[in-house]
Amino acid sequence: MEIVAVADLKIGMFVVEPDCPWSELPFPLQGFAISTPRQIDVFREKCRYVYVDRNRSLEEWYVEKKREFDRPLQSRPLSGGTAEAPVPRTLGRPAMLWQETLQPAPLKQRRRSFLTLLQNSEDKFDRYALSQELVRIEPQFDQLAQSLEKTFKAVEREAPVDAREVHEGVREIAGSLKRNPDALQWLLRLKRADEYSFDHAMDVSINMMMLGVHIGWRGQRLFNLGLAGMLQDVGKNALPPEVLAKREPLGADERRLVRSHVASSLEILYEMSGLPEDVLMIVARHHERWDGSGYPRGLQSVAIGLAAEMAGLVDSFCAMLKDKPYRAAMGHQQALEELHQQRDSLFNPVLMEQFVQCVGLYPVGSLVELNTGEVGVVLQQNRVQRSRPSLLIMLDVKKEPVTTYTVIDLRDDANSAYRVAQALPLGAYGLSAHDYYLG
Repeated sequence: MEIVAVADLKIGMFVVEPDCPWSELPFPLQGFAISTPRQIDVFREKCRYVYVDRNRSLEEWYVEKKREFDRPLQSRPLSGGTAEAPVPRTLGRPAMLWQETLQPAPLKQRRRSFLTLLQNSEDKFDRYALSQELVRIEPQFDQLAQSLEKTFKAVEREAPVDAREVHEGVREIAGSLKRNPDALQWLLRLKRADEYSFDHAMDVSINMMMLGVHIGWRGQRLFNLGLAGMLQDVGKNALPPEVLAKREPLGADERRLVRSHVASSLEILYEMSGLPEDVLMIVARHHERWDGSGYPRGLQSVAIGLAAEMAGLVDSFCAMLKDKPYRAAMGHQQALEELHQQRDSLFNPVLMEQFVQCVGLYPVGSLVELNTGEVGVVLQQNRVQRSRPSLLIMLDVKKEPVTTYTVIDLRDDANSAYRVAQALPLGAYGLSAHDYYLG
């Protein structure tokens, strides 16, 4: 942390605290990376100096790279060129820019083309910011997934569990959600480990924090949400695999066994040092339901606690989006509709409405079909007009793969004739996450 005079502020610096109250500033977030000249002007009008966190800043290369990407593509050095771009630092370690690791395979070329597209969107700084956050958060995302896998494997071996790395990873994820939530939604779609327990834990944690940010939670409260979402089902790893993989309805004894995972999770988490009490409370109650039909205690209504209600709602939603032994994965809208029908019974109706607003009609990374017949993947949400996102076109009107990337921003007046005809399930028309751009 260091003090920086407002005259020296630059785009990319992460302002932790100004020398005046945040309430005197017109910003919705308290603590963020500067992304526009206007934000700098506001700080200069109201403050003399601010506290800047260099570890969370995008640093000077951020501005220099934007100038570089504003030049025509032909004049830019790519991987293997003579000019080397400074490397941003993440958690004290260098985080390689995606362009520097690309190989001349078709999949890698798509990855390169996608990032170049984002970085070269004229007058679309939000797309450029998305590309920078993807570059910045991907190493932490991967490290958190590895730490989570180690934790789950230790539980399976009944070995001692150390969740300190998971703690740190959740804090990094919370910071990324404040800077640019779209980046993490992309990574959730594209970084599948083909392991239900790991994927589900990451999905639940990030979506819980997204909902927390949406309703105004910050700091430790938000961190507790993310940590609980990451660990709330850790006890399931001790259950017999054949029970979890069963296609037929569970018998009474099997249902009791599955429900025991709450107690198993708590037993494991009690042995971890430094876990906040609120995390344990969320884990203990995330299967309680609004009408009292949940378990293990049959709590109902406000007795459950808002954080635990959020955990139960998000856990149910994320589970619906994945294949299970006894049913296929639901589409985003189908899952929301089913949950919405359960408001006032299983779920708090007010919280349910907030969740629908939070995740939106067409989340980042989901597939949609336009009225023209083209198929695209949602690149960014429009948080003012949810029905008009920005799309990356994947299939043309004949449902043939496109050869070059095209972005259609439905917010633009020039695209007023376009509209989303329908949301599509994952894998529609044979499109997988890998087809979008990543390997």
